[in-house]
Amino acid sequence: MSRVFTRLYHPNNLEHALPKIIKPLTYGTDSVQFKVLSNALNKHVPQYGFNERAIVQSLNELGMGSSYLSVLGSSNSPSFFNVSPSVLELVKFHLVSKRNQLITDLPLDSDKPLPDLKTLFLQRLKLNEHVAPHLSQLLSIMSVPGEFLASTALSELHKLTDDMIFYSNEQDHNDFAWYSKRIALSTAYVSSELFMAQDKSHNFQETMEFAQSKLNKVSQLGSMYNNTEEYLWFTLLSSINLAKSQITRG
Repeated sequence: MSRVFTRLYHPNNLEHALPKIIKPLTYGTDSVQFKVLSNALNKHVPQYGFNERAIVQSLNELGMGSSYLSVLGSSNSPSFFNVSPSVLELVKFHLVSKRNQLITDLPLDSDKPLPDLKTLFLQRLKLNEHVAPHLSQLLSIMSVPGEFLASTALSELHKLTDDMIFYSNEQDHNDFAWYSKRIALSTAYVSSELFMAQDKSHNFQETMEFAQSKLNKVSQLGSMYNNTEEYLWFTLLSSINLAKSQITRG
């Protein structure tokens, strides 16, 4: 018997992975954009980081000219700090594709038990291993004030934590704790990514231990949640900037 899923505070499940288009991407998995960005993320971002050089290397490898950069990022506005639309699209592609990959192999069409929240949390971190040295750069791009932050970075982070709770065996709530629980998890995830960016331990063992300690704190929050979603978003952004400044000073 197939498992039936319902998601609180959402009108339907169409926001999740579709056979050809992974929303909010606007192109399908068989498109040129998908091939270029996937190739860049897998082969060139680990070496060059999240920048135009990684995309140009991918274009050259696929026999395409650098003029295609403008097409790749056509749906994005340039950021205040000279992050090009094509690089913003690369960041969006990373966020969306890894979020989708996290749930691809889950037993959603069977009665097999779902994993716990810790398992999904750590699995998502492990999907960053090949770009770990560039995670601080990634988060810097995501946290620049502007349209991309509001429409993509925060939205994707929220969807990721929503998915990790929804597709795990975590107990959920249908009140304001629904929001604050996800914000607390988002903050734990961002902190873990920043830790991972400077982790030199074997197989990122120290990152996994750090992440588990953060998750334990999230589970201990209980009724200490705030009820104002806007304030919690502000708290999340403050946590990102504080962690970034600590890394810079270190």
